[in-house]
Amino acid sequence: MKRRFGLSPAVMVAVGAFVFQLSAQAISLSSLDTFATSNEGWKIGGAGVQPAQVSGLGPDSQIGYLSHFSDGSSSNGKWLMWNDGADWQGNYITAGVTGISLAANVSSGVSPVSMRIAFDGPGGWFHSSTVSVGAGWNTYSFSLIPSDFTHVSAGGGSGAFSDTMASVTRFEVFSGAGAVSYRSGGDILQAGTSTNTILIDNIAAIPEPSTNALLLMAGAGALWWVRRRRV
Repeated sequence: MKRRFGLSPAVMVAVGAFVFQLSAQAISLSSLDTFATSNEGWKIGGAGVQPAQVSGLGPDSQIGYLSHFSDGSSSNGKWLMWNDGADWQGNYITAGVTGISLAANVSSGVSPVSMRIAFDGPGGWFHSSTVSVGAGWNTYSFSLIPSDFTHVSAGGGSGAFSDTMASVTRFEVFSGAGAVSYRSGGDILQAGTSTNTILIDNIAAIPEPSTNALLLMAGAGALWWVRRRRV
């Protein structure tokens, strides 16, 4: 009689936890904002118009993406948004996170825009080099190599990138052609005024390629072991 191969729910949960190292309390390789039902905690602070979840189809043909605008003046004069939620805080180094990817689309206004990401922590604020983001959906990646980041001295801290990445407290995405400056009143970075609407989807923590391969191999090995035990 042929044996049918199947995994019990308990085994599937165990394998999933082993492969993806899921954590609801801190940054991990499973940290991902898809904006399926909300803006996932992304905000600008103050009295401005907050980033808005849109229920249309995103670049992956799944429901939900984020729409955020800058109007060149007042509370929404600069295009920026930040997140201090638990799944973007913590130790990026031990979590194996070596990059951030996101899908973006400049839907109106001047295009392309210079986009950066930034992190705050014990080492102070650090911002990445720029990525040119244009009209139409595309996926963009930011490497977390220290040489790609600049310390903003006005933001305080020890000045060591490793100190910040070992205990991130705030993650920011911003754009603008101006010089990067620290706004102490809002504890954020900014890069000049702009008039743009930028759509964002699938903000993800990503591992280095070798880590990805190891995770896939580990998952395959775990599944093989479970199947062997059941035969």
